[in-house]
Amino acid sequence: MVRFHDALQIAESFACERLARFKCVYAIRDLLGRVSLAVNVSAEELPERAQLSGDLNARLGRFAPGADEAVQTRDDLLMPEEVFESPEWVGLDGDDTLEIRLVDRLMNNQDWLRTPVTDQPPLPTAVAFSLKGGVGRSTTLAAWAHHLAGRGMKVLVVDLDLEAPGVQNFLLGPRREAASPWPDYGVVDWLVEGRVGQADRELFEGMLGSVELAPGTPGEIRLAPAFGSRTRDYVAKLGRAYLSVRVDGAEYGFAEAVHALLQTAADRIEPFDVALLDARAGMHDIGAAAVTRLGAHAFLFARDDPPTWAGYEQLFRHLRWSPAITFNMPDTDLRWRLSTVGAMAGSTPKAQAAFRERSYETWQWLYDEEAEAGPSAPEEEDEGMPHWPIPVYADTSMSGATFNMPAEMPVAQVLDKVYGEFFRVAGERLKLGVRRGEE
Repeated sequence: MVRFHDALQIAESFACERLARFKCVYAIRDLLGRVSLAVNVSAEELPERAQLSGDLNARLGRFAPGADEAVQTRDDLLMPEEVFESPEWVGLDGDDTLEIRLVDRLMNNQDWLRTPVTDQPPLPTAVAFSLKGGVGRSTTLAAWAHHLAGRGMKVLVVDLDLEAPGVQNFLLGPRREAASPWPDYGVVDWLVEGRVGQADRELFEGMLGSVELAPGTPGEIRLAPAFGSRTRDYVAKLGRAYLSVRVDGAEYGFAEAVHALLQTAADRIEPFDVALLDARAGMHDIGAAAVTRLGAHAFLFARDDPPTWAGYEQLFRHLRWSPAITFNMPDTDLRWRLSTVGAMAGSTPKAQAAFRERSYETWQWLYDEEAEAGPSAPEEEDEGMPHWPIPVYADTSMSGATFNMPAEMPVAQVLDKVYGEFFRVAGERLKLGVRRGEE
């Protein structure tokens, strides 16, 4: 019996055996996981196509596309440009003589392996990401926003957790009880209006709620919630939030819409100094786009438990195929924009060492396989590498903490104890001590 994970390997081996003379072959995997091979030549250049197609089809079992569709030329495809001109392919192993490019037709999670919209966001941007909820991701982001405002920065916080908004309640409070008025609109409005060219500066300003700060705070926090007080038909909009369309000949999807939002934030008369994005938990399209395609620095929140590490292992194994990851980790490599956060970390040396060991072990799936230590194959003790956990310490006094009313916020000593090291390292990773435009 051929399983899903076997089918692609069978097609790869077949291509190396029977199609190596063409130098480059495309593997196409459809929504059901059925695999076919396509060669960018005319039918005349592959006269044995029917025989090849039948042979591969027989090998693929239930993941075969059909006896006449397993191997195709450009003359056999209805829209060959969608395969041979697709920018969304990833390279498979192949062999020394044959390049194999995979075009994977996914219902969702496509963004994990797509080319980034930009390597440099319009303003310093951080993404808070986790595989599971309940790890303190949104709480940490809210506390960090207040910390940065205390340093005089204009902070934009964006709640991208559209399915279960969280950080908006930490910073503004429940809509009916909030001390500060909620904005009219939210991120979901920006996403649907952008598909028809109506995500503009006026809409952006109508999305910004003001977060109440302690008297004398030199900076400010503005929050773009998932929805606003005038947002209607939220579920209907949510069902269209991840849709990709063609606008002026270019693709406009979730990542492009969020990038446009960040560009608008940077182009204001009084631009923001930093943007903090709260992504949805799990391997969802929101996390995929925010972590890999915006040029942002992503903080990967992890608890030291087996389900967390097992989940990150699966994600890292998938990310190895990303075009944003390059051998030997050049400056633009995605891995330099990822940092592990030790959520709810223990403060003892033993607990920290255990956390670091598990993180380092999991990161081996994403680091280069090198015999000698170096930038792409670091030592476990290298504090500057993505696997090194930035601690956010566990503290029972943070239970039920709120950040929308200064008088009820955790005291400074508690915040420093829990988040002090995260604030320092995260600020360094975003180069927040460097003025915009300088290096």
